[in-house]
Amino acid sequence: MTTYTGQWMLRREDTPLLTGNGSFIEDMAPPGLLHATALRSVYAHALITRIDTTAALAMPGVVSVITSDDLEGSVGDLSTVGRPGMEWVEGANHPVLARGKVGYVGQLVAVVVAESLSIARDAVDLVRVDYEPLPVVMDITEAAKDGSPLVHEHIGTNLGASLRVAGGDLDAAFARADHVIDEHFEVPRLSPAPLEGRGAIAQYDPEQRTMTLWMTTQGGHHIKELLEETFNLPIEHFRVMAPDVGGGFGMKHHLYPEDASLCYLAYKLGRPVKWVEERMENMVASHARGFATHVQAAIDNEGHILGFRARQLADMGAYYIAGTLTPINVAARRMLGPYLIDAADIECVGVFTNLPPTGPFRGAGQPESTFCVERTMDIIAAKVGLDPVEVRRRNLVPPSALPYTTATGMRYDSGDFIAPMNRAIELADYDRWRDAQRMQRAENKGKLIGIGVATACKAAGGGGASFTSDARVVVTPQGKVKVYTEVSPHGQGIETVFSQIAADVLGITPADVQVLHGDSDMVFRGQGTFASRSLTVGGSATHVGATEARNVLAGVAAQKLGCAPEEVEFKDSKVYKRGTPGQSISFAEVAAAASATAQPGGEPGIEVTGTFVLEDNVFSSMAHIAVVEVDPDTGCIRFLRYVAVHDCGPMVNPMIVEGQVHGGIAQGLGEALGEVMAYTREGQPLTGSLMDYHLPLAEDMPEIIFETVNTVSPMNPLGVRGIGEAPTVAAPVAVANAVADALSSLGVRVPNIPLTPMRVWNAIHHAGS
Repeated sequence: MTTYTGQWMLRREDTPLLTGNGSFIEDMAPPGLLHATALRSVYAHALITRIDTTAALAMPGVVSVITSDDLEGSVGDLSTVGRPGMEWVEGANHPVLARGKVGYVGQLVAVVVAESLSIARDAVDLVRVDYEPLPVVMDITEAAKDGSPLVHEHIGTNLGASLRVAGGDLDAAFARADHVIDEHFEVPRLSPAPLEGRGAIAQYDPEQRTMTLWMTTQGGHHIKELLEETFNLPIEHFRVMAPDVGGGFGMKHHLYPEDASLCYLAYKLGRPVKWVEERMENMVASHARGFATHVQAAIDNEGHILGFRARQLADMGAYYIAGTLTPINVAARRMLGPYLIDAADIECVGVFTNLPPTGPFRGAGQPESTFCVERTMDIIAAKVGLDPVEVRRRNLVPPSALPYTTATGMRYDSGDFIAPMNRAIELADYDRWRDAQRMQRAENKGKLIGIGVATACKAAGGGGASFTSDARVVVTPQGKVKVYTEVSPHGQGIETVFSQIAADVLGITPADVQVLHGDSDMVFRGQGTFASRSLTVGGSATHVGATEARNVLAGVAAQKLGCAPEEVEFKDSKVYKRGTPGQSISFAEVAAAASATAQPGGEPGIEVTGTFVLEDNVFSSMAHIAVVEVDPDTGCIRFLRYVAVHDCGPMVNPMIVEGQVHGGIAQGLGEALGEVMAYTREGQPLTGSLMDYHLPLAEDMPEIIFETVNTVSPMNPLGVRGIGEAPTVAAPVAVANAVADALSSLGVRVPNIPLTPMRVWNAIHHAGS
């Protein structure tokens, strides 16, 4: 029997993309299409005293210009999604169009619609806006202080949200500590920078009273829910469709002002309206990360962590969007990582600044917290005179303690957190590099060798509604299978992976399975692709749906074969009684017979819906080791070795897993070495294009040695743990720890990331200044 799960298979999605036959928002042009262009704020904080659209409206070809006055009474502010146990202030939801004031450079002020894009671009320059500048606050630490300029005067504080989670006797832990580690860490504000920016086309059908929104989204059902709240209309009035989507990384899981504006315009004008984001718009409107954390760790002389206290400040920007609170929730609850820490008190506070709103980005709060705890582990090692690996080994949750619930309430279901580190040490040739480092330091010349370790765990599934997924499975009379999924891929290889899953369950080939997605009308409910839920939840639903279809087919086949349904086997596109493979009938013959008994009204064939509900997050684990060489004369960093070992559970397609790991590490190294959304004190972006924002290049990437040490999770039928976000959790801090280790021989403290050559050189040559 051929089994497809676990095999390397080329992604079926790639052929149309590589041959120029993909279909993206930019490629779509429904009849009667109008084009929209955005007018954005050039101030970080200012009152709007006047908007004059007269000249723009008078331009030939211009159809409409809208401002916030046009939306009054019809369109509400964008909604945000809260989290259990979290507190947040009211009155800071993002207006669709700036209403009376602007809160950041790039905020949407007006939208111009014209018969062509070129006309719209020319007309937007004719809109005149008068501003009265207000005080600006850019730094989260300053914004959190009393007396700081307020982003929202009516709220009276810049502290907009908070979550505090605690457990164990922390006072007792610090009272018996031999040492207390007291540190401050910062993770910069980043741009997710997907290959394709955002874009949308809205079209209203007055007969059906339905608004269809084609958009670059990670989850159409979730967008429908947000549209329902923004427009205060029943959810059945909206349909969301995603064509090919060029990456998302979390930023495309939300409703943005441009999307809501297009829906209003399509309804008002009775014609489809399209907007596609330019790169500089993307760079100044969609951000993530931006954390400052104060950590205190109570430890004993043997390096055991007795208690852990942290206060995090999270940069929320000027307004809430749907996902703003997600990183705050994740960062606080998952701060403790894969370690046995019996007492903890973690507080994460969201702070308003005059910057664009932030949201989830590949890891969504987990990389921010992992950076802090993993830097702390190395500092502990130095304090008590132990190797960083040994400190981790003494603190990691052992397999015998699983399932384990952390002091912050996270439940680790199963696994082996120690195994990835042990294997990574072997692959990295760890002891040899330590010997080379000692030799270099003894000679006290040349480039500095540093070795960085990071061990981490990562939840998959999300929470609440995202724990549930439906998959509709149709078996046609010809023996072909269609899987309709609510998962909304944008580079994950879902069509390939889900076809492998269904093929194995039904005993057919992946070529016989068609995976369909990207339409909120395909299945009743869903949440899309985020929180590493695509395979853990959506793939499990596909497995459940295929299993239910198999059960229906087995009942039909049993009558033909003269046996009980439980005796029916499905293998190699044949169906037979167990033990008699020579007396088989074809899968297509069984499908045709089953279709003859199917209820009329749906698609030809049999149709079932598989539902999977994840009881709680499932956790993967990982260990990364980076070996670097730092040139003290230039501050440049060169990789000598990079090892990543992951436990993601059984792999459906190892090629796709390896691709996810390589991509995740690339983004993590970008965060560690070059990426930062930098601004002037007045709130003007300094890295608003890819000329200034340093995404990693091919030449920046090390050769990656990757392996898995997989354990099966009992939380889902596939046993999988998720992989998409995990590499980005460990990579930034593995590099930071390596650079810190290299500089430690000079008595130099590693600067905050990104570790650009200039920052590293300054740290070396201006130490103590």
